[in-house]
Formats: sequence, C-alpha cells, structure tokens
Amino acid sequence: MRLLVVDFDYFFPVPQDPKDPLAPLFAWAHFETPYYLLEAWEERALAFLLRGLPLPGAQGWRGFWERFAFAKGAVLYYADSNALAFHPEVRQGVEEVVLFDAHHDAGYHPLGEVPACDDWMVFYHRLGARLRVYYPSWRDPSLEPEPKVPVAREVDSGGKLPGEFHRVFLCRSGAWVPPWADPDFFAFLEEAPLPRVALEPLGPRPLDLEALRRRAGEEALGLFIMESLRRPS
Repeated sequence: MRLLVVDFDYFFPVPQDPKDPLAPLFAWAHFETPYYLLEAWEERALAFLLRGLPLPGAQGWRGFWERFAFAKGAVLYYADSNALAFHPEVRQGVEEVVLFDAHHDAGYHPLGEVPACDDWMVFYHRLGARLRVYYPSWRDPSLEPEPKVPVAREVDSGGKLPGEFHRVFLCRSGAWVPPWADPDFFAFLEEAPLPRVALEPLGPRPLDLEALRRRAGEEALGLFIMESLRRPS
C-alpha cells in the first residue's frame, strides 16, 4: 500500500535567506492551537498591510494532482493537522509514504507517545514503512534538522511520479498557512480526482481582510500625523 501525503504549506513559499528584507515578516511561531490557527494571522497580515505590501499567498498548486496515478478505489482523506496522516483509516496497510511538504515531519523534538504534526513520520517508520520527502523548489533542506529516522529527502524537480498511489492524505496546516489562502486550499481539494473523506470538521476560517485593511489605513494615517507634528515648523 502506497500513501501520498501532501501538506499545503508546500505551496506557501517563505524566504529562506535570513538577509532577505522580507524575512522578518515571516518570523512566525507555529503551534497547532486556536490562537495560531486564526488570531495570530491578524497581526501577521497587518505587518504586511501597514507596509503597503501584498499578502503572501499559495503558489503552484494548480495541476499538481495531474502528476500522479491513483489505483482503483483510492480515497483522499483530509484534515487541518498533518498528525492525522497517521489516523487508523489512513495508515492501515501502508508500506511506503511519499510526502510533499516544506518539512520532513520525522521528529524535531523529544518524541511523545502519540503522533504530532512534526513527528508522525517516525510512527510510520516504526511500522516498517519506507519514507520519502519531496521539498518544494523554494525550500532549502539544509535548514532542517536531521530526521530522527531514515528518510529519503530531495527537492522536487516536478514532473510525474512513477507508480500508483493507493491512498492520499491532504492537510491544510493552518498554523503555517494563513486563512486568506483557504480559498486556494479548498479549490485544490476540489481538484483532486478522488473521493474525499474529512477526518475532522474543516471549513474556511473567518478573517475580515477588509476590516484589517481599514485598520492598516487608519494606523498609517495616525503615524503620518504623528510624524508631521514632530517635524520642526
């Protein structure tokens, strides 16, 4: 049984060079809690809007599914957290995991007793599955710590992958991918040529971008007035 796992943060580029002038705007903490899934993104959006910069978005997801062949009866499971890639319905009979992700998810911290979003690949290794990670072209794998278990890792060169996949798991990774990219995520999900099964309730996250843009305009005006008052007459 061959499992294809796709983390939507694969399609959300972030600067890799710390000297990139935009890098500080992406210096985000990541935890899968309600705050980091939604509220944290308001301040992150404002950081771009106050500088007159466009919000970063998902890229390169259109046509992605065309790169794969799927076995008859294959099903796509989806959720927000990649930890659910080890859900009982997903892992049953899996002998090989092929992951498209900006992270190897093969352990970064001391391992817990249950799979988490950053170590679920370790649990597949314990079952004897072969593991492979394809990083997006924008990602520098050298920035990642070494996996805690053997994982074949390479930067994705594009093109079709040989062989068939018998099962697919897709996660949104809402702590890494902002709410304003949710429409792209759900469009990507709809493009998948497979029956789809939700492993947890998942819908677009409420984020009022127009209100944030108004707030950014008001704060920018306030800063302009303050600076004007400070200038010598």
